[in-house]
Amino acid sequence: MLGDITSGIKYVTDGKGKRQEVILPFRVWREITEELEALREKHEILTDLQQACREVKKQEKGDLDEQSIEGFLDEL
Repeated sequence: MLGDITSGIKYVTDGKGKRQEVILPFRVWREITEELEALREKHEILTDLQQACREVKKQEKGDLDEQSIEGFLDEL
């Protein structure tokens, strides 16, 4: 998704030449924020899947009661 994001980027530097700020073209900013949102969604899905796997293991051991389909649907 992120193409050549370095084109058009400008840096604000201090008196010693150390970068202090970055100025991005709006197109680049939009691409970055869209990619960040997609990554956040993927992270949430993976976190939920990990939790579901832990719960299944607990159910298999008998440490957690299995949920009925009605209970599952009520959570949606």
